[in-house]
Amino acid sequence: MAAPAGTPGMPRTIATPDQRLRVFVSSTLEELAAERRAVRDAVARLRLTPVMFELGARPHPPRDLYRAYLAQSDVFVGVYGDRYGWVGPDMAVSGLEDELELSGGMPRLLYVRTPAPGRDPRLARLLERVQAEGGVSTTPYRDPAELGELVADDLAVLLSERFTRSVPAPPGLAAGWLPTPPTPMVDRTAELATVTGLLGDPAVRLVVLTGPGGIGKTRLALAAAAAVEPGRDGVWFVDLSGVRDRADVPAAVAEAVGVSAEGSRPLLDQVADRLAGRRALLVVDNLEQVAGAAPDLAALLARCPLTQLLVTSRAVLRLRGEHDVPIEPLRTPAADDDPGSAPAVELFVARARQADPSFALTAATAGPVAELVRRLDGLPLAVELAAARVRTLPPRLLLARLDRALDLGDPDVDVPDRQRTLRSTIAWSHDLLDERGRALLARLSVCADGCTLDTAEVVGAGRGEDGAGDLDVLETLSDLVGHSLVTPTDTGDGEPRFRMLELVRAFAAERLRERGEEEATRVRWAQHLARLGAEAGAGLGGPAARLWRDRLDAETADLRAALRWAVATDRADLAVRLTAPLVRWWWARGLLPAMAGLAEQTAALPSAAALPPDLAGRLAWARAALRIALGDRASAAGLLDGVVDDARRRDDAWLLGHALGARAMSLSPADPRVVPLLDEALDQLRRSGDGWSVAFSGMLRVGVALAGGDVTAAERVAGEARELAAAAADDQLAALLGDALALAALLAGDLPRARARLDEAVALHRRTRDLEGAATCLEVLAALALAEGRHAAAARLVGAADAARTTLGVARWSPHQALADRLREALRAALGDDGEARGRAAGAALGPWAALDEELGGPS
Repeated sequence: MAAPAGTPGMPRTIATPDQRLRVFVSSTLEELAAERRAVRDAVARLRLTPVMFELGARPHPPRDLYRAYLAQSDVFVGVYGDRYGWVGPDMAVSGLEDELELSGGMPRLLYVRTPAPGRDPRLARLLERVQAEGGVSTTPYRDPAELGELVADDLAVLLSERFTRSVPAPPGLAAGWLPTPPTPMVDRTAELATVTGLLGDPAVRLVVLTGPGGIGKTRLALAAAAAVEPGRDGVWFVDLSGVRDRADVPAAVAEAVGVSAEGSRPLLDQVADRLAGRRALLVVDNLEQVAGAAPDLAALLARCPLTQLLVTSRAVLRLRGEHDVPIEPLRTPAADDDPGSAPAVELFVARARQADPSFALTAATAGPVAELVRRLDGLPLAVELAAARVRTLPPRLLLARLDRALDLGDPDVDVPDRQRTLRSTIAWSHDLLDERGRALLARLSVCADGCTLDTAEVVGAGRGEDGAGDLDVLETLSDLVGHSLVTPTDTGDGEPRFRMLELVRAFAAERLRERGEEEATRVRWAQHLARLGAEAGAGLGGPAARLWRDRLDAETADLRAALRWAVATDRADLAVRLTAPLVRWWWARGLLPAMAGLAEQTAALPSAAALPPDLAGRLAWARAALRIALGDRASAAGLLDGVVDDARRRDDAWLLGHALGARAMSLSPADPRVVPLLDEALDQLRRSGDGWSVAFSGMLRVGVALAGGDVTAAERVAGEARELAAAAADDQLAALLGDALALAALLAGDLPRARARLDEAVALHRRTRDLEGAATCLEVLAALALAEGRHAAAARLVGAADAARTTLGVARWSPHQALADRLREALRAALGDDGEARGRAAGAALGPWAALDEELGGPS
């Protein structure tokens, strides 16, 4: 039997415009005829479709009919009076009860006539069972008129709450997202049908849209993904336009789906663990520039049997199971065609009207426009670049100048014809710019993933430390946007980010080298990012922390590219200034392991010997802290002793506090130096005024206090630290401190307080999708369940936490390990070895996020 249309996880057919939401009405017929009319009228007033037996005869048995009707409906409305209803000869229950059972998974509205002194006992038992099971309430009504009003009101609320709400993110993942193109897609009907058809086949795992840059691959991929999105658990867009290194591809994929780098396991393995079992679609855009990562994506697919990849690339990937969809140019008009009917002309006109609203396809312009798009081979980017010029060059002049430009030939004779046409068109458009436009376009090419206006003004204006520049960036940038060489994109915070298509950026980078300005421009770019990082580092601890995190997220590709460039060109001072102020951000984004190698490379640079003392100290501390994070405590100790001595001598409270905390982490928890080191670290960090650092160091101190049974110290430090983390808007750190406070309450014997704190912490863990934090929370929940006498539940929670840590490949910090060992011993004492093992196995199978939902009753 088909599942009801509202069943979660079932793909839904895309409704044609004549279809409306269907409301299935269940009740006995003769007894409740008046009520059925009232419900039908209420549904119709809301312009919905009532699904009822009396609305037309059908040549099918009654049971087949109502089951088919129910399978095609969206909402279930049940109305109950006195009668239980008809029971078929081969049925154990009435059709009324059968309909109610089959409606599971759909939104349900149930109404019960009150009073009903003659109610059939079988119906009374059914209603009592529904009320006892929960999940849906029953609403009493007195007469048909009141019922009609109740149904109309409840449906209106249901429509606003259920059917207009965005689909929640799957547990532990970000909500799916697709960017919205600024203009409609022109034509591509056949290609769209091909791609959606392939994606509709579960046996097809990898679809690749191929073609030269500017052919429209991204636009088509977005349209196809949007079309199939209703049948997926999630659709995520992975933009690789700013990625240049294969090693950065896993981070881009993880960021798109909301998986933070945690632990030592490969990042794509962690992504695969989260996607496994889900009907997911990843749209991977611009893979050609990191084509070496294709096998890694194939391995991801192999581990996720229900996941599909929709990739855009200039060349096929040559992977097993790949379905290549070549994207052709837009159709151009033949000599005897009506020009206006050709998609390439349609695109030209649409883009020309953006540049000049008065533009129209007339008898005078139709011929030149048709010839223009033919000369441009119907390539969308080339057409758009030419159309953007109509305000200053009418189509006839455009054609004359374009003819000359394309007839010059292209030095890259081994490039395919369409690619040469595109490059020639870009060169033609570039040559039409004035000197200011050419300079700005070339200089902005250093930005790996676009730029904001403030970056454009520093990098593009040739502005150095003295603030002087050689051109007006705002006016010139507007000109580049008008000519389609630069595109503003909405970042969600009201400030646009300006980007180039990769083909345009590559062309502009060549011009920058020809101008002899590459090194000077890159220096301005990296220095600007370092100043931005210093400002952001200070802002991350204040009320604007969320805005700064959003800005840094947008600058990730550029920050990492600038750091690599600084290391490659022996600029240790710049490398440290790019990284040092952003320690908390690198940590929160799971990027510390990626920084470890760069920190060691920076220390080995010849220029590192000339670092000023403050930067040299921060570099040494970063190297030591990263070694500890990667499990090498022994080699970190010597580095940290030197940092501590230097920071004391220079009275650098911030560096001294962090170095003392790291030195404590390099020791065994039983070492008597640990507590004094952490206490002094907290004092120094309080003196520095950096609240976030106090909160982070406090988290370490709380772990030691709890392991030693000092609940009073744990409560005091964790309370202060959690307030500071909340003030810095760091949900990840606040959640971990909430776990610690819950454990402190539990050790003090205050179980209600422990549960209340855990409720708050779980909400934050879900928001940050921090898997390691969720594992810590599960262990505290397990300890609480054990204290409440729910031994089997405690074992399941421990098993789910173990599974999360295994997934990440991370171990506990030593004080936390001691607490975990005590919990395990208590479980074995309560359940026996076999019972404890079975419970943990059940929790591992359940998984961390499902275990949290089971324990606390679903997502907050």
